[in-house]
Amino acid sequence: MNHTPQTSGRLIIGGSGPVPGVALRLARYDASGAVTVERTLPLPEPTYVAFDARHGMLHAVLEEETGRVASVPLGDDHDLGEPVAEAASGGALPCHVAVHPDAPFVFVANYGDGVLSVFPTGPDGRITATEPVQAIAHLPGSHAHMAAISPDGRFVLCTDLGADRVHVYAFDALKGRLDLHGTARVPDGRGPRHLAFHPSGRHAYLINELSCTLIVCAWDAESGTLEPGAELPTRRDAANPAVNFSAALRVSPDGAHVYSTDRGDDTIAVHATVAGGAALEPVEVVSCGGAWPRDIALTPDGRLLFCANQRSGTVTVFRRDPASGRLTPAAAPLAVPAPSSVLPF
Repeated sequence: MNHTPQTSGRLIIGGSGPVPGVALRLARYDASGAVTVERTLPLPEPTYVAFDARHGMLHAVLEEETGRVASVPLGDDHDLGEPVAEAASGGALPCHVAVHPDAPFVFVANYGDGVLSVFPTGPDGRITATEPVQAIAHLPGSHAHMAAISPDGRFVLCTDLGADRVHVYAFDALKGRLDLHGTARVPDGRGPRHLAFHPSGRHAYLINELSCTLIVCAWDAESGTLEPGAELPTRRDAANPAVNFSAALRVSPDGAHVYSTDRGDDTIAVHATVAGGAALEPVEVVSCGGAWPRDIALTPDGRLLFCANQRSGTVTVFRRDPASGRLTPAAAPLAVPAPSSVLPF
């Protein structure tokens, strides 16, 4: 697939924690990777953001004990507006939000109590309910960490860090309802955090926060079945006893490489996909250039990678070699209070 190089773009930066200056930020980046903040919107702990490109609407989870989700419009000039809607997230400490690509619904994962919530959106993309139309509770001790929508939009997969499971829900787009379809289990103590699909739609990758590993999964789109397979370490030294927690996971737009982060080691691991995405091979592990890399994201053309380093208060930028997947530092780091997510577009 050909991804035309970009000369510039926009970047949404979320923030987390009781740190002065935490806010939702709109920035601009150029082809060199230099980032300039253009707008700052004070919101309480806007940890993670999803973008509805059809309507120019952002949805941000506010990771508080009594969680909320807010809809924030982007104007025709891509300026960041004030929130136009806000709803209770349906649970505690919401940490992830996803927008359905075709149907008018948004999904929120609440880490604190493991609840997965569903919200309807209106003609302009804003959330139209003050609370979820469906809130699914999981097992005692569950920690829902992500709502991943299957490439065809028929299923929503919820990673449950506390139960070592991935819950697969069939999604009825007409009713806006999720029904449990199946569950994929991983070995005890893994702590599945995020899941990302390969562009082929036949494979997915699961990052485990507690074991610091990646699991390659087979995905049957017809039956809606996720089958965990080979497991690989994300760390440079898997036997290192130092405290470390894996975090972010991204697949390059061309499907050639998988990128993941480790908090503690403060590194980014690069793996190459082989056999059409059915397997992974290690390429390199590099410093993230900061501390506690909570999120990473690639530009739509796959040539730049941004990393949100929460504890060092920086967003670092890397240039990606499309052939090898290797990363090299690009522009100077951007100072941002406790960045927790990055979303380039």
